[in-house]
Amino acid sequence: MRPACRRVIEARQATAMHWVLVAGDTLVSYSAFNASLPDIVQIGGVWTPPALLGKGYAKSVVAGSLLDARSLLVKRAILFTGDNNQAAQAVYRGIGFLPTGQKYGLLLFEETQA
Repeated sequence: MRPACRRVIEARQATAMHWVLVAGDTLVSYSAFNASLPDIVQIGGVWTPPALLGKGYAKSVVAGSLLDARSLLVKRAILFTGDNNQAAQAVYRGIGFLPTGQKYGLLLFEETQA
């Protein structure tokens, strides 16, 4: 699993598609775009260490990533969170996201060798 995670992080770093929030010397939150087009981004991989939850760090790092995207003329963003993740839903509403009331799925294609 770690090699796969490393490849994802390296790809995001190469394309400037992830952000970290640091307080002093401590990484306090992380956010990434796991998909993007010229006018829309999909936020994914938001993470804050459990001991630091509820301090506004995730809200800050996601908002910062969206400001960066806006500077590149991105006009829309989408994200997903669980129906029962009330804390994350409150954070996302706090920065302007609205629930769609619709369910979405993700389809992943497996790479095959020709």
